[in-house]
Amino acid sequence: MTKTFQVEVQDDHLRKVSQSQRPVLAVAELIWNALDADADEVRVTVLVNGLGGVEGVQVADNGHGIPYSEAEVAFSKLGGSWKQGARRSRGKQRLLHGREGRGRFRAFSIGTKVEWDVRYASASGVQRYTVAMRAEAPRIVEVSDEASAPGSSTGVTVTVDGVDRQPRSLLAAEAYDDLNMIFALYLRQYPDVAVYHEGARLDPNAAMARDPVTIELAAVDAQGGPYSASLEIIEWRVTTQRRLYVCDREGFPLDEVPPGVQAPGFNFTAYVKCDYFAKLLADNALDLASLDPAADRLLQGAKVALRDHFRRRAEQEAAGLVNQWREAGVYPYSGEPDTPVEVVERQVFNVVALSVNSYLPNFAGADDKSKQLQLRLLRQAIERAPGDLSKILSEVLDLPVERRQELSSLLERTTLAAIISASHLVADRLEFLGGLEALIFDADLKERVRERSQLHRIVAENAWLFGEQYHLSVDDQSLTEVLKKHIALQGLEIEIDEEVRRPDGKRGIVDLMLSRDISRADTEEREHLVVELKRPNVRIDAAAITQIKNYAFAVADDERFRDLNTRWVFWAVSSDMDDFARREVSQRDRPRGMLYQAEEQRVTIWVKTWAQVIAECRARLNFFAQRLNYQPDRDASRQHLQTTYARYLGDLFTSGSDSSVTVEETA
Repeated sequence: MTKTFQVEVQDDHLRKVSQSQRPVLAVAELIWNALDADADEVRVTVLVNGLGGVEGVQVADNGHGIPYSEAEVAFSKLGGSWKQGARRSRGKQRLLHGREGRGRFRAFSIGTKVEWDVRYASASGVQRYTVAMRAEAPRIVEVSDEASAPGSSTGVTVTVDGVDRQPRSLLAAEAYDDLNMIFALYLRQYPDVAVYHEGARLDPNAAMARDPVTIELAAVDAQGGPYSASLEIIEWRVTTQRRLYVCDREGFPLDEVPPGVQAPGFNFTAYVKCDYFAKLLADNALDLASLDPAADRLLQGAKVALRDHFRRRAEQEAAGLVNQWREAGVYPYSGEPDTPVEVVERQVFNVVALSVNSYLPNFAGADDKSKQLQLRLLRQAIERAPGDLSKILSEVLDLPVERRQELSSLLERTTLAAIISASHLVADRLEFLGGLEALIFDADLKERVRERSQLHRIVAENAWLFGEQYHLSVDDQSLTEVLKKHIALQGLEIEIDEEVRRPDGKRGIVDLMLSRDISRADTEEREHLVVELKRPNVRIDAAAITQIKNYAFAVADDERFRDLNTRWVFWAVSSDMDDFARREVSQRDRPRGMLYQAEEQRVTIWVKTWAQVIAECRARLNFFAQRLNYQPDRDASRQHLQTTYARYLGDLFTSGSDSSVTVEETA
């Protein structure tokens, strides 16, 4: 005679417990129940109809079963079973997983009907009975009468049917891989236990790429604590979905969360082991672990440890591959990196190249010439145009879209591309300053460098010398063109029908004019910096001072420059100044270097030496230079100028060059 009883919990709570987005997790819970019953063998079979559709799932074990006298207690309560206060199984003293009785209700995420065929050993031999539950009334449990089952072995066979949505993922190879990951720690601890999925025995050891790694984490200081915590990481040979399982301290998965870790080229499962998660499960709060401050700190700490681990692993993997490429002569770098900038570049290159090698079979099997070309393209993208890396990976190397996104996310999260770009910028500027210093002060160069065609040209391409806030507006043009540019920057349309002349009546050519906007609370102001450059061997004297004043006064006196809310700053720059100029810029009532100031006309004139300009630039770059540990030597700086600005400097660095000065230079 069948007897019926009710589970002592509300329907809505049971429905919440029975929900699972992934059917494989429900199957895993049934396997855990079998293992907790000392089963040595568990077989999972997916029941399929003639059309290939999934009709149900069957999980059969050879454990000790459930005595008939304990059936009502075992099935009528959610929690409170004998396992709640125990840590080991009754017979074989294996570590227990389930303690709350949730596993049997998870089966409803697969089908609407669950039946347990139970066989257990009694004084009179093996006895048999069935237990049935239905999703529409999850609190109702039906238990049949028991009967003698001579010749039967003990164990439980759970059959789930009434499938309302096709759990076809249980037939895929992914289900086998998932079960391997879930039971990896347990099966390594108990190698005599056999779990089969569709006839294939789970074998985590064969699927592992290397031995697991354990990392100790900070203990959780929460109610009932402290709770010790650790992270175990397993890398797989097969392609798998990355999982981060939250586990009790024995390593039994209770739930899973997104790992949030970019690790190109690695397939892994990670297990955060801490009994605080078991406490949250007992309090029915595990689903909200991310909202629990203590649990969230633990998970974030685990993710940081994961990132650090796979950064080191990527470096290890890349090192072996790099050695192969070096021996084949296809590696695009020679020697060891000399500066921190080069170290970062090399690390990024190795990570990206390792992923390309892992995910593109054609790349790994390509001839050396093809590899050499592709690796050079990667190096160029990483060093000079990190933003183009995605295009290289997609259009040239044809990397799968998900792997391109993974690598892009890696570079964004670690800002390595930004570090490389900024590092190159700083390094280039330091080299330029060293080269400029040589150009201006070296005896063998300063006499030969020409003002307009050489010095002027390279300075015009490096307006940052005068401040990051400026951009180049006018280059080697007349005062009239300066006025036109000035009016255009104001957004005005004014016809210029008369040239701007210096007070002495001459036309005047401005070397450089740089501009910037100055935002104020009540208005928008513009500032122009006009720079007059002199050859390194020409000192600033009375004539040069008169020239820069003429430019400034031409602006100050021309009514077309007025009333446009603009400040004008003029610099005369050379390598040195004579005594007259030095006295002019050393007045007691003015800052050193200031030659003239007219506040009502908003005009200021300065005289500066190249030594001052370069020192100010170095001061701005000093913070970065110290952290890059990079100071270019004289030869490197000269080489930088010679290579980068060859179109201007020509044979200036070649001994015996023509040292004649053109008429243009003496004008």
